[in-house]
Amino acid sequence: MSRISYVKPHLTEDEVRDKIATAPTARRQQKWMIIHNALVDPRTALEIATHTATSLRTVHQVIASYNRLGVAAIETEGRTGKNPRAYLTFEQEAAFLESFGEAAKIGHLTTIQQIQQAFETKVGSPVAPSTIYRLLERHGWRKLVPRPYHPEGDKAAQETFKKNFPDLVEAALADRPAADQRPVVIMVADEGRFGRLGQVMSAWCGPGIRPAGGQQLVREYLYSFVAVAPALGSMTALVLPFSNTEMMNLFLAQVAEEFIDYFVVMQVDGASYHTGQDLVVPENIRLIVQPPRSPELNAVEHVWEEIREKHFYNHVFESLDAVSETLCKGLKELMDLPNKLRSMTNFPHMRVTF
Repeated sequence: MSRISYVKPHLTEDEVRDKIATAPTARRQQKWMIIHNALVDPRTALEIATHTATSLRTVHQVIASYNRLGVAAIETEGRTGKNPRAYLTFEQEAAFLESFGEAAKIGHLTTIQQIQQAFETKVGSPVAPSTIYRLLERHGWRKLVPRPYHPEGDKAAQETFKKNFPDLVEAALADRPAADQRPVVIMVADEGRFGRLGQVMSAWCGPGIRPAGGQQLVREYLYSFVAVAPALGSMTALVLPFSNTEMMNLFLAQVAEEFIDYFVVMQVDGASYHTGQDLVVPENIRLIVQPPRSPELNAVEHVWEEIREKHFYNHVFESLDAVSETLCKGLKELMDLPNKLRSMTNFPHMRVTF
């Protein structure tokens, strides 16, 4: 014998009739008709489905949800509503995730374990990891690599630097010859170390596969010098054996030659070979030194992240020549994608117009 479907008396019969009469959509009206049938004439779900011209599954879902949540199960539509199989309403989920906001900002949520444990405590029962992944997806959470910063960096100095950057550019241009009418281009430069010290990271794979990533501890390195002009979506680079003043002089000479039609104002960090007495700055380049311990101000950090993720993680290199070849390939790919390069590096504080 089929089970009779009942609903809890969250509303009276007259109140349910009023909900049917004033429902703003046909879908909501249909749900209230299901509740009305189960309230005034309890019978099997199949009979209610036939009478209300809905599916058997819909009747089961609407009645189960209404019995658990009351009016909110019917009145709250779409993403702001509650899946009948969910543990919390959308608003309750949002409030729950808000408690993890500070931990998320500093990159401490590297796995879902902390969220899953708190969620199980809140709902009073174990849940599958997939429940947490769907919860995070519903609220737009995603897993990102944290933007690196130095824990001893001076936040106030960094904000002042960004605010005053247009003035710093003007000061850097103060000694430009009046006859030099070349357009000014803002650039940012940095040096990255690449070598044979492997790093294993998460990777996509099919079911039943556990990937094996090579990891070696060979301490051999070379250096990439990169300068980006975000507004132009262009980049220049050199791969060099060392990172010192001599190499920096070679790099600045290349930038000056490649951008000979521009007067370059270049942001750099405070490394000694960016400010030393032996540094030779070409006539069409001026340097602006960013605050110390402030990698988050340097857009080239995004270039390093892109190249390491796509070309270096989970790779083993037999020689520095192989490292150099892979590095050049990654740099060339970015050079050929000006729109992507622009989107990665065009930091707001560098958008100075003349």
